[in-house]
Amino acid sequence: MLNLLEIMQNAQGGNAYQNLAKQFGIGSDQAQKAVEALLPAFSMGLQQQTQTMEGWQNMLASLGQARNSAQFFDSDGAGIPDSLENEGQNALGAMFGNPETTQAVARQAAQFAGLPVQMMQQMLPVIASMVMGGLFKGAMNGGLGGVLGGMFGQPAPTPQQQAGNMLETFFGGFFGGRAPQPLPDPQDPVAAGLDLLKGMFQTGQEVHTAQMEALSQIFQQVTRR
Repeated sequence: MLNLLEIMQNAQGGNAYQNLAKQFGIGSDQAQKAVEALLPAFSMGLQQQTQTMEGWQNMLASLGQARNSAQFFDSDGAGIPDSLENEGQNALGAMFGNPETTQAVARQAAQFAGLPVQMMQQMLPVIASMVMGGLFKGAMNGGLGGVLGGMFGQPAPTPQQQAGNMLETFFGGFFGGRAPQPLPDPQDPVAAGLDLLKGMFQTGQEVHTAQMEALSQIFQQVTRR
């Protein structure tokens, strides 16, 4: 099971850092620092957002629409397609919930990576698209392929309704307001796929204490709103 760091290390045939460096006119080591500065925020955001039914709905909706991101993940890195801008912003919305948190993460990551905030803001949706593409591939290969295909292969019902129905089935009353239902069979491929997907939210690297404290403050402010 891959974590976020391994997803980025495998992206674009292992050339993601070099391709990001070329795209933004920086060194490969700087691109790597930018990614490593963002991964703890991605991890924290993903884990926090998927503590609720709504957060899981948003995550699965973003994954179901991440086919272009998956292609970008597998590409040779020859430029950033215009179509990825929306997917990148959708990915950031699923991870962080709102633009204010995204901007705060960009400022914090820029400080730790030693890069201008404006550049980090431009890199954020690109890196988020790569991560989402890797998560999409993991979900498709980990037992969720049929679910995502069923959710997004037909015009009705909406993705959010489909995701909600599936999550109600597998998580029952865990999110409150619903009668408790039996726990999913651990051998069920969809339940196993959800467990695998959540495991992929791990950062996969040591994180500086000061960075974690700064991120915690950012996400605590979101929780208070």
